[in-house]
Amino acid sequence: MKTPSKSLEAMGKDELLRTVQANQFAMRDLALYLDTHPTDRNALDTFLTHRECYEAAAAAYAKRFGALTMQHVGTEDGWAAWSNTPWPWEKEAN
Repeated sequence: MKTPSKSLEAMGKDELLRTVQANQFAMRDLALYLDTHPTDRNALDTFLTHRECYEAAAAAYAKRFGALTMQHVGTEDGWAAWSNTPWPWEKEAN
């Protein structure tokens, strides 16, 4: 899922999270492949494309719904935005 069919801003929370997760999965899968095929330029380019999409989707998610990880904490909200977010078991059930 490199390029979403619609803009990140138009996606709902669940769809945006799936976009983050799909690109993250692709990056991990490609990293395993690249461990054994380090000179495969096409695979590296694909990895870099997924990383770019992951970073954009994760930033869009953090901006609208809160940080996914500590790395997504923004300077505007500060650390309190991360530490005051609900724990997974405190979140709404789907």
